[in-house]
Amino acid sequence: MNSEPLPLAAASRSAIPQVGLALITGSANWGLAFPEDIEIDGVKVLDRDISFETPWGQSDHWKLLEFDGSLSESGQSKRALCMYSHGNPREEIDHSCHRRAFWVLLQAGVKRVVSCSTVGAVNKAIQTGDMVINADIIEFTQTPYSLLPGRQRFDASGKQIVCASCAELLANVAKRHWPVSNRVHTIQQGLVAGHTYGPRLTTPAEAMAFRALGADIINHSIAPEATLSREIGACFVPVAFVTAGYNDYLDRSSGSLLQDGVLPRLSRTLSQIALEAAARLPDEAPCICHNLKAPQPAERYERF
Repeated sequence: MNSEPLPLAAASRSAIPQVGLALITGSANWGLAFPEDIEIDGVKVLDRDISFETPWGQSDHWKLLEFDGSLSESGQSKRALCMYSHGNPREEIDHSCHRRAFWVLLQAGVKRVVSCSTVGAVNKAIQTGDMVINADIIEFTQTPYSLLPGRQRFDASGKQIVCASCAELLANVAKRHWPVSNRVHTIQQGLVAGHTYGPRLTTPAEAMAFRALGADIINHSIAPEATLSREIGACFVPVAFVTAGYNDYLDRSSGSLLQDGVLPRLSRTLSQIALEAAARLPDEAPCICHNLKAPQPAERYERF
């Protein structure tokens, strides 16, 4: 696969709408047309099946959403870009789709990213059906699909990789909707997500290795989403629920990892939470996250 970018002239920017918000959907939304199937008053799909040209090829399956002012904190309507992370492109496994997607978000001027997914738990205290807003990630290779323009031009900090203010707002919305039979684990608990690319699910040995390193949950998309959010200067907040528990990872007698019934039971609820929280996120308010991508002195990359 050719990873060299096309000339910038080949990338169309004029068709990319200017929005401050993005929703990245994933395994938490499997089986749903998002947001159409959630049917929240005030959430409208303005356009769908949109494709954008990027320096690395085409990015497909975008939707342009509109949130009515009745849903937002400011009382003003807002628009958002939305794409399905795990299935883009549909017919092949191509993890570089994250770079193309976040290049689109960079051109759009996005400052807040909400990401939906499912996770497995390697912490015995976290149960299937629980919702998790983790505080940190483990991913030692970072992303091989960086958007930073040059190796020494920017310092992209790993501190506060998840936006604390966005996570607090998300948790408040979640506590109103999540089933009382399960728990909402908030960012204050300091939970850590270990990342490994799919589509193969984690082996028992890999799961225990992540636990030994300090991970509480395992996710297959969070690292490129979190890292690229930092690289475009945007806040990032993940919302996920647990579909496999600690014992599910260790039971070698079972060929299945994911517990039956959890996804269809909770996918609509999590989708509703993501939409309501996204609508309430501030549009223009500054955040410390926006300053954690810092330009470096010119001599660091001009003198060699």
